[in-house]
Amino acid sequence: MVASLADAQPLPDPRVADLVQAGKIRVGVHSVMYTKDPQTGEAKEASTGIILLDIARALGARIGVEILLVGHPTIPEMLTCLTTGACDMGFIGPDPSRTAVDFSPPILQLDYTFLVPAASSIGSVADVDRPGVRIAAVSDHASTLTLSRILKHAQLVCAATPDPTFELLRSGRADAFASVRGVLLAYSARLRAAIIGTLEKF
Repeated sequence: MVASLADAQPLPDPRVADLVQAGKIRVGVHSVMYTKDPQTGEAKEASTGIILLDIARALGARIGVEILLVGHPTIPEMLTCLTTGACDMGFIGPDPSRTAVDFSPPILQLDYTFLVPAASSIGSVADVDRPGVRIAAVSDHASTLTLSRILKHAQLVCAATPDPTFELLRSGRADAFASVRGVLLAYSARLRAAIIGTLEKF
């Protein structure tokens, strides 16, 4: 699909006229989405199973402009990039609270779920929302915003970026780590752990 988009001819669409004239699209990306080659500095897809960088490059190829990745360590910083005009577009999960930006129609469906230690008594999504359960989550992530509306008993324990959020689980300061399945699979290699069911999709 990405290859076919890249090969397509640019479409005469007035909504992209400014981007075509500028000759570039500044794409805001959250740090978990990409890594940089230490020798070339080129941005490469992170091992999360999400093809967002390929989608951005395909968009650039389709309308004939350069893609410039603008990386941000935290989600609020990426949102600020969008709302201040420092980025032209970005990849971020939709949420009713994010009224300052406009969303395209969905391009991916991602599972929200939990990472738990192998010895955990939590064996299903239904086991998570109990009194005394602490859920590590990334501040302002779409999955965290969703959980904040769903949870009735469990407590959210947040950190600004994924690595310290994972550390909350690894160090025993949280009982589960909530995020996108692909992200959790990448972290599971650093912990004897199990991925449990699917909480929600978007």
